[in-house]
Amino acid sequence: MSFLKNLFGGQRLDGAALVESQDLKEYSQLDLLAQFDPPHALHETKEQGRWSRVLPRPYADEIGLFQKQGWLEQRPGGASDGIYGVTAAAMPYVEAWRKRMQAEKDAAMAKVREVLAMRMTSEALTVRRQYENRLPLGKADWTGPDPQPSHSALTRQIFFLEHRMLDGLSPETVDWLKRYAAEQHLWGAYWQLPPDQVPASVQAELAQAGVMDGTEGAYWKAYQMGLYVDNQETWRRCKGGDHVRRIEIVGPDDEYTCPECKKMLGKEFLVARVPELPHPGCTSPRGCRCRYEPVLETIEEIPLI
Repeated sequence: MSFLKNLFGGQRLDGAALVESQDLKEYSQLDLLAQFDPPHALHETKEQGRWSRVLPRPYADEIGLFQKQGWLEQRPGGASDGIYGVTAAAMPYVEAWRKRMQAEKDAAMAKVREVLAMRMTSEALTVRRQYENRLPLGKADWTGPDPQPSHSALTRQIFFLEHRMLDGLSPETVDWLKRYAAEQHLWGAYWQLPPDQVPASVQAELAQAGVMDGTEGAYWKAYQMGLYVDNQETWRRCKGGDHVRRIEIVGPDDEYTCPECKKMLGKEFLVARVPELPHPGCTSPRGCRCRYEPVLETIEEIPLI
């Protein structure tokens, strides 16, 4: 079925059909249109090229068709000149498209959660890839960077994590935290769950009176767990590579950064002598957020043997 109708000799898009389409080129048009709610300028040249590869026609032509159809309009006036926004006529299609995207996201997240409950991280990564491959640009705006082939193996390490950061927590809370941390690490993104999705017993154990509630405590503990396996992987890769001799300690420097972590931020260490992370002396209520960053050297900097 064609989703273009001939009207007075011109092309016309069928919004309702595009919402239901399973063809990437066709539903990419609605995804592009939704980019202009809220209104903003046209994409940069490089980004336009990426869109042109998945759309039925070049980016500029697609924008022109949206305007001709009355789906997109340029917002005039002063600093807003060059800003484009979705019209009232097109908003029902944009809203229906977003509802479909939310349903597909929810289904993918539920499937990932299901297979991670069985510690099947490879299968979970496959679900993530299948979900993102259906998106016009191959990536969701809420997920992390494109995962490496070893990403699922790294996520799997969370299930076997034994570290002092988990000391004092009940086995039930540790088990729940590992599943929570593994899910977020698999997606490459971290988010705080609403209270009804965090067991009351977990909230009670992780709440810090006068500092943070149990849901925020769960968020930061899961973040620390994912960061730990990432840091360990970075250290192993640097230790086994000839092109990296130094590691820099990086991380946020804000009101939650403890004095011990502030001392290390920005400093470089030989791989064999880099301090342990998370820092044993960290007193931040959010936990140590320091990260290992390899210091890449040029050919001229590497000594010849």
